[in-house]
Amino acid sequence: MSFIDLPIDLELIANLAAMKLAAPTPIQAQAIPVAMDGQDLLACAPTGTGKTLAFALPAVQHLLDTQTRQHLSDSPQVLILSPTRELAQQTQKVIQQLMQGSGLSNLLIVGGIPLGQQHAAITEQQQRNCLVATPGRLLELVERNWLDISQVQMLVIDEADRMLDLGFIDPINKVAKLVQRQHQTLMFSATLEGDKIQTFAGNLLHEQATTITIEAPRQLAGNIQHSIFQADNDEHKQQLIETLLQAKDINQAMVFVNSRKQVEKWLTIARQLGIRCTGLHGDIKQSARNQQIKDLRRGWNKMLITTDLACRGLDIPSLSHVINIYLPAKADTYVHRAGRSGREHDAGTVWSVVDAMDWPNLGRIERYLQQALPRTQIPGLEPQKAEPKIASKTKKSKAGRKKSAGKKSAGKQRSPTPAKQKTGSKAKTK
Repeated sequence: MSFIDLPIDLELIANLAAMKLAAPTPIQAQAIPVAMDGQDLLACAPTGTGKTLAFALPAVQHLLDTQTRQHLSDSPQVLILSPTRELAQQTQKVIQQLMQGSGLSNLLIVGGIPLGQQHAAITEQQQRNCLVATPGRLLELVERNWLDISQVQMLVIDEADRMLDLGFIDPINKVAKLVQRQHQTLMFSATLEGDKIQTFAGNLLHEQATTITIEAPRQLAGNIQHSIFQADNDEHKQQLIETLLQAKDINQAMVFVNSRKQVEKWLTIARQLGIRCTGLHGDIKQSARNQQIKDLRRGWNKMLITTDLACRGLDIPSLSHVINIYLPAKADTYVHRAGRSGREHDAGTVWSVVDAMDWPNLGRIERYLQQALPRTQIPGLEPQKAEPKIASKTKKSKAGRKKSAGKKSAGKQRSPTPAKQKTGSKAKTK
């Protein structure tokens, strides 16, 4: 299948060609026709599979189809909600590329920008067919009567699982009540696991919404190589990390930590090693964050040391490596971090340096993936201690847990069991 097989305007086909895109990915091929048919949609696909274009293309086509209609307000007709500023900026960039030459316009609304500056941008741009926004700042501007979203016909919620993690359920529910009563909702997520995401979707989508799942969210991309380096103690860990940071085969890398203080610490260490790098965390001003990402894309910096703020939505084509100085507490976040490398099916590499304190997180990740990640050693820096044991975890009844309390699980680790892949769509009912 190619994009020309989809019911989209030729000017969109031309803009896709300018973006060097000829054929839709599986999530795009399945989601775009459903979205263009006006149906509510719940779509799940792993990071890096093209979810942004899967909703951006139907959104712009909808605007082209309704371009000649008269609107009674300056409300946008399409509203796209993103969990972070960086993801919102990347989404807006895709929308702009698709709108090229169409006469349509879009506006970005995110936190971290002075309110006065944002108000000026709203005032200057009277026509705003599409609005890309983060929920908190959007509601703030709506409550000040600076923005009208009453005529929104298509509401897109991107990275719905991340929205849940960041506590945006209530703000999004408020937004849904402020848009046009008869509107279409498209919800995209990297995972549909858990009661919360199902409840979240059930409250926002029509009962006849279509659900599409592409691949298994626990599946690691086959083009990315993973390595676990065991660290005996803090000194050994620093030696391992400094060696990895200076590896000659790194083109560009994202280095993940879990806090602002850790960003500053490892930024200092990396610079002392002579590495061109910058840091990213939530306390950095938006203008500085934008510049840091631009510098990375242009190749001016070799590494970005960051919190999980950058684990989704940032697409750096030349990024070859992900280095985990600390593993994430949530297993699926490991998958999202890993997905920053190996973009567009290029080879990628993920290195994780794991000490005893982090070993339980490794256990959670491997149980989630249902596979053991390869152990690797650096000559001269081999671990001297035995590898910590990872306790097995199986679902039991409460009575079963009481009986087995204090007992150690025995037996070999389960061999990897690939999750069943769903390639079709199915009707979702509340």
